Amino acid sequence: MWAQWTLLVVCLISSFGVLLLAALRANDLGAVFDPGLDRLGDPMDSLPEAPLVYGFVPGMFVAYFIYPVAFVTVFFGLGMVMHTWQVGDRETLRGLLKSTGAWVVLTAGALTPFGTQLHQWLLD
Repeated sequence: MWAQWTLLVVCLISSFGVLLLAALRANDLGAVFDPGLDRLGDPMDSLPEAPLVYGFVPGMFVAYFIYPVAFVTVFFGLGMVMHTWQVGDRETLRGLLKSTGAWVVLTAGALTPFGTQLHQWLLD
């Protein structure tokens, strides 16, 4: 469960954090809803200067591979939900349902046109 939450926070910071930094750098907050190279430029240009950039590198890796990471996270999360349900640990089950549900929502969001556009911008 802690791995799901950690990956979720890392993914959100690396994708939406970079998007917000790029929009602030371009002085175009409307670009947050329409990310692209024409409005925001290269995503790497908006990252903070070194050595802070090394904190974003693992997150960018997760954001680049959001689809396989989301599939694996949801798949293992559902497996752990079923196992925890059989064992009868209600507290852990609630936590797993919350973290797996958050990944399902993130996956659904990544499959929307906005999520696809954000992903394409991050890959450029």
